[in-house]
Amino acid sequence: MGFMGIFALFLYSLSFITQAGTAFFSFLLAIKSPTRYKWGWLFLCLGLTLMLGRRISPIFSILETNHFNMTDAILSLPISASLLIGTIGIHKLMSQVNTENQLMSILSQLDPLTNCLSRTETLYQLSNEIKRSQRTKKPFAVLELDIDHFKLINDEHGHNIGDEVLHSLATYIRSLLRSNDHFGRVGGEEFIIILPDTDEQQAKIIAERIREQVERKVDYSQSSVKPIQLTISIGICIAEITGSITAINDFCKVLIKQADEAMYRAKNNGRNQVAF
Repeated sequence: MGFMGIFALFLYSLSFITQAGTAFFSFLLAIKSPTRYKWGWLFLCLGLTLMLGRRISPIFSILETNHFNMTDAILSLPISASLLIGTIGIHKLMSQVNTENQLMSILSQLDPLTNCLSRTETLYQLSNEIKRSQRTKKPFAVLELDIDHFKLINDEHGHNIGDEVLHSLATYIRSLLRSNDHFGRVGGEEFIIILPDTDEQQAKIIAERIREQVERKVDYSQSSVKPIQLTISIGICIAEITGSITAINDFCKVLIKQADEAMYRAKNNGRNQVAF
C-alpha cells in the first residue's frame, strides 16, 4: 500500500470516528432532551449511524483491494466534521432558546419596577395557597397595603423619585417578611402580601410590625433633596377554608376584595393603621 492509500485510509478513518462521535452525541442529547425534542435527536442519531456504512466500506475496500477514490476520501472528512459542527450548533441554539424562555418566564413573574411578584404571579401564588389551605386546613392571611398620600410625593418630587420610593419600599418590606411569604405589586402603590399558616392574631402582629418599621425608616429616596418618609395603611383578610372550593379564581377575587375593603377602612379611619 502506497503513501496515497495510507493517506486515504487515514482520512476515511478520521471521518468515521468524527461521524460516530456525532451519532453518539446525538444519542446523548436524545436522552437528556425534553420530550418535544427527543424524537428529533433520535432520528438524527439513527440517520448518522446508518451513514457510518458509507464511511467504513471504503476502509475495507482499501484494506482488501488497495482501491480508493482520493476525492471521496478528501471530501468525507469535511462532510463528517460539518455534521458534527452543525449538531453542536443546533444544540447550543436550542439551549439558548430554552435559557431565554426560562428568563422570560422569570421576568414575567416579577414586577419590573419593584422586583416583587407581578399581579399575575401574585394571583397564581394566592390560588396555590388556597389549594394548600384546603389540604392542611390551616388559615392564611392576605394583606393589602397602600402608601398614604403617594400622589403628593409624585406631585412634589416627580415620578422618577416616586418610582425610586416604590422600589425602596418594596425592597425594605421584602426584608421584613418570612421566606415562605409572597409579596407582589397589584397596582400603582398597592401591594399584596400572602402569609401562609397565619391566623388573625399572627397576621395583626406581622402587619403592625411592617407598618411601624415602614414609618420608622428615615429616607426612601437617595435622589430627593429632602428626606422622604412614608406611612402605609394595611387591610387584612383571613381565609379559613373548611370545605371544598371549585371556583378558585373567584375565591381569589373575593379575598383580595375583602383585603382591599379593609385597607380602605384603615385609610378612612385616619391612615397609617391596620384594619380587618
